[in-house]
Amino acid sequence: MEKKMQTITNILRNTDACDVEISTEPKMNKRGNPFYGRVRKHTAYLSLDFGANYTEEVNKELLAEGKEANFQAKESPYERVNEYFVRKGNQLYLQIVLPKGYQSKSIYELDDRPATEQEIKEFTAFFTKSGKSTRQGVDKGREVDMRRVKIENIIAIGGATWAREVA
Repeated sequence: MEKKMQTITNILRNTDACDVEISTEPKMNKRGNPFYGRVRKHTAYLSLDFGANYTEEVNKELLAEGKEANFQAKESPYERVNEYFVRKGNQLYLQIVLPKGYQSKSIYELDDRPATEQEIKEFTAFFTKSGKSTRQGVDKGREVDMRRVKIENIIAIGGATWAREVA
């Protein structure tokens, strides 16, 4: 993992904006779910500037809304490794701060094959809801979104070309 982290760090330090593709198992309710353990989500984050600071990004948004830039993030259980990675226990995460309104591109697989639109409609009903931060002080819909991606879930960096064709 340390070698993969160093390789990704070197790539990010030598580019202004970069694509990253990840593959994850979406968080789903288990009870009564015939799809549990069978779904993979491939997400591409396109043309992102990595290394952004969460607190600074929220304060930029507050200023843009004409508010006082007084946001301070809570203390994190994650230890900063470098400008891109954090660690919790022995797990490494790439930290991504998404600009407001950012739309990632995703495709789903069911049983290791592309899922149909009908299947996607059926299994997304079992996804757990994730909460948005309510303490940033920014207007609704303008929240700064921070993601931490497990390093083993990163499958491509610098060219998630499939995602450029996904509508």
